[in-house]
Amino acid sequence: MDFIPVNLKIGEFLVLSALLLSLLGFSLSVYYNRQLHIYPQRLCDTTLLNRIEGIISLVLFFACLTMIMSLVKGDYYIRFVAKHSNSQVPLIFRISALWGGQEGSILFWSFLMSLIIFASGKKPPIAHLITFFTLGFFVFLSTFVSKAFEFMYPFPTEGREMNPLLQHFGMALHPVFLYIGLTSTVVPFALYTGKILSGEWNYNFFYRKWALFSWSFLTGGIVIGGWWAYAELGWGGYWAWDPVENASFLPWLTLTAFLHSAMFETKFRTLKLFNFALISLTYLLAMIGTFLVRSGLFISVHSFVQNPELGIAFIVFIFAIVAFVIYIPIVYSEKFKANLSVKSLFSREFFILVGVVLLLSMWGTVFIGTIFPVIYESFTGEKISFGKPFFNKPFAFLSLLLILSMNIGQHIPWGKATHTLKFFLIPGLLCSAVGITSFILSGKNLGIAISLTLISLGIFSIISEWIKYGVKIGRFFPIVAHLGFFIMAIGITFSQISYKEGEFFLSIGEEIKFSGYSIKLREIVQINGPNWISIRANFEVREGSNSNSYFQVHSEKRFYFTWEEPTTEAGIKWGFLKDFYIVFVKLERETGKLYIKVWENPGVSLIWIGSALMFFAGIGNFIRKRK
Repeated sequence: MDFIPVNLKIGEFLVLSALLLSLLGFSLSVYYNRQLHIYPQRLCDTTLLNRIEGIISLVLFFACLTMIMSLVKGDYYIRFVAKHSNSQVPLIFRISALWGGQEGSILFWSFLMSLIIFASGKKPPIAHLITFFTLGFFVFLSTFVSKAFEFMYPFPTEGREMNPLLQHFGMALHPVFLYIGLTSTVVPFALYTGKILSGEWNYNFFYRKWALFSWSFLTGGIVIGGWWAYAELGWGGYWAWDPVENASFLPWLTLTAFLHSAMFETKFRTLKLFNFALISLTYLLAMIGTFLVRSGLFISVHSFVQNPELGIAFIVFIFAIVAFVIYIPIVYSEKFKANLSVKSLFSREFFILVGVVLLLSMWGTVFIGTIFPVIYESFTGEKISFGKPFFNKPFAFLSLLLILSMNIGQHIPWGKATHTLKFFLIPGLLCSAVGITSFILSGKNLGIAISLTLISLGIFSIISEWIKYGVKIGRFFPIVAHLGFFIMAIGITFSQISYKEGEFFLSIGEEIKFSGYSIKLREIVQINGPNWISIRANFEVREGSNSNSYFQVHSEKRFYFTWEEPTTEAGIKWGFLKDFYIVFVKLERETGKLYIKVWENPGVSLIWIGSALMFFAGIGNFIRKRK
């Protein structure tokens, strides 16, 4: 062998070093906890533990950087590089290949987790113990179970590449946002556990602040994933209740519930056990979702190959967490005692509780629809799945109730609040007008009318509050997040109820009519890309009767050099009120006709706008200085 695999050796050394440092941090955390148990009055300085976290994040950063350099340069003696990169792949996708496969994604996951844990600062010893245990597990996976730096010999002169469906700008962002959201759930879980067990600790516990951080990035990651699916997969939609989509949505629901129920503890020092259950469940769901995706139990475009050793390691890890979560409230039951009191059915606390119950009802629906098929298959060997109606019908009803509770609860004070009923007079009249108008214009569509009535009540109530009381910095970001949710809800309503679709065969030069559009197939051409060849269909589309008002759009089939199956690139004319969406399905060789699918999707842009408001409002609230 006439070469030295330098990057391989450097990577192995860095990952092993991170594991040893994690073990050191965990051991010191156990020691500090023991000391605190023996001498409860003694202050325990955990500066050293936080510094170890910082060193681990630096070591893992260089490990990720080493892997990126190998992906870009083409060190095919590293098995992961040979499987996910080659010299013809554009640079951005050679870099994003780091999180495009199982081994690299776990390494990247470990780095992000270490960075966030370090950024959360000094914590009680029990919180450090939780974070070091979690981080050490994932670094252990990268070291021994799912090795990012694994030698391959003989090695190819050219690598393969990651799944072509992942070679999209959205997938360069989606996993990063989602991983940050999921990995960071360990911080609010650790901080809240530390708060409960440590009593009057000398640190400020920003557990709700870090929960906001996780929620913001989970929101961004989920919606960017929807945007990628909409732009890349060519089926005209953005959410299919795919099990892997649900795996990230489940912790989002419980985290949203926790952010609201945690206000009870701040205000009334109550719901401690319930809040502990919610934040523990969020953390567990984040870890279980990672296991389900990487174990291959969920067959999805996102899924990675099955790895029995990885599955066993995850099961042991998850059982350890479950045992810890059960152990804490049993042994320290006196620390969770608190009575819940709701003084009035028309109060902020009542409507928050209603919202939390509705969010958990949604969670139950998604959980059953996602997990039951896995359990059923394990017992019977038969594959089943729940379709959209199973999720859409209960979600539509629960979402309307949730919006109604949000509309009222966010604008009334704590305690008895019947004196504020007059606040809703003008917003109520305006939303009634919106409901009647939308009912008439939508052709008496009751679903659209009810949805827009309730959503517009929320929007008008927010505007009314700002006009009447001004914009208060303490409420600004939560209100903007709710406003973003209402805007997103409008987009979901229209795109789910009012979309139109059609299927056609077209010859070159032929023109067809669809929902007020005239669609003409101008030409079919071949395009040569950096690592693919495509057959592209170019269309000229006119909307309405104006022959001078037209736009061009194209859709294509791409054939990647190292993959057998072609991919579909949808043609989309993006618009504020509606999108025109066209997909090249197949070319009939015998007749020369092109088979296409066409959609008119109203309101989709409002989903991206509303979710962006939610993300930035969450981050704004996270970085806002508090007294």
